[in-house]
Amino acid sequence: MTSALDVIQRYKGTVETEIERYLPRTGEPPEFYNSIWELLDRGGKRFRPVLVFLAAECVGGDKEAAIGAAAAVELLHNMTLIHDDIEDQSELRRGKPCIHRIYGVPVSINAGDAMLIKVFEIANESHIPLDRCHRLVTCIAKRAYDITWGQAYEFNLWKRNELSEEDVIRLLRCKTGALTGLATEAGAIAGGGQDEQIQALGRFGETVGIAFQIIDDVLNVAGEEKEYGKEIGGDIREGKKTVMAAHLLQSATDTDRKKFLRMLGKKSIKRIEIRKAITLYEKYGSIDYAKARSNFYLQEAIQILNKVPISESRENLELIAKFLVSRNY
Repeated sequence: MTSALDVIQRYKGTVETEIERYLPRTGEPPEFYNSIWELLDRGGKRFRPVLVFLAAECVGGDKEAAIGAAAAVELLHNMTLIHDDIEDQSELRRGKPCIHRIYGVPVSINAGDAMLIKVFEIANESHIPLDRCHRLVTCIAKRAYDITWGQAYEFNLWKRNELSEEDVIRLLRCKTGALTGLATEAGAIAGGGQDEQIQALGRFGETVGIAFQIIDDVLNVAGEEKEYGKEIGGDIREGKKTVMAAHLLQSATDTDRKKFLRMLGKKSIKRIEIRKAITLYEKYGSIDYAKARSNFYLQEAIQILNKVPISESRENLELIAKFLVSRNY
């Protein structure tokens, strides 16, 4: 029986080659290219370009037509990681020091800017009809803007002590959801889908992204650092507003609520304090609640996907969606 990892492995290989056509591994000055490929060579799941390919096939297109869109989406994703890690003052990415910890903030910002520019060059030169190409570039621009708006909204949430789940979902829809929504939307555009198919696949990807990010946030406090690849409890240090945090702030006693808020976003927080914050999540059932909400959005995504004609590619999209939410790393 085919697994989600089998599907990802089958589709992911060509993306790096396409990116390398536009961003060579070596050149002058070396730190420019090294900083970009330091992150790209760390791999990651590469599930977003796979979503692009599968969405293209769902609407009757083929993998070759979607290569440019897939490479653009993956490069945009990695660019956001570099900038987000700087803005969040993160330490680890994919189990190693963040790019700005190795090369410094100025070099890393510049590398991210270069990647974003190449995203649009790759999309503009995609080997698809001109009308699709224009729509693809417009789609990328809109989703990229949504991501930056989401980042600004997150900065705003950092300042708040009041937090609702609706606030968090709005944030996730404009960050992780925008990227996964872009992947399936871009694939459907490159594959020549009809408007209804493009919209449905875009909403499917966006909703999967919400479910995925909720689980990613859970793993940040309940996972193993070696498998997870990032600092356990790092989100607490950064003050990240999650479904778990919203649930805790709504459920806790006034004493526990104040205790949690003193730790959330404390840059000098010690490991023992992170453990105390996680214990509060456990006390109020916030981790289990978040897992349930992730499954809710997964089921919503599958319902949206049912509007797309049955095919092996549609089945594989559902398979990957379930994998992303059930993973433990």
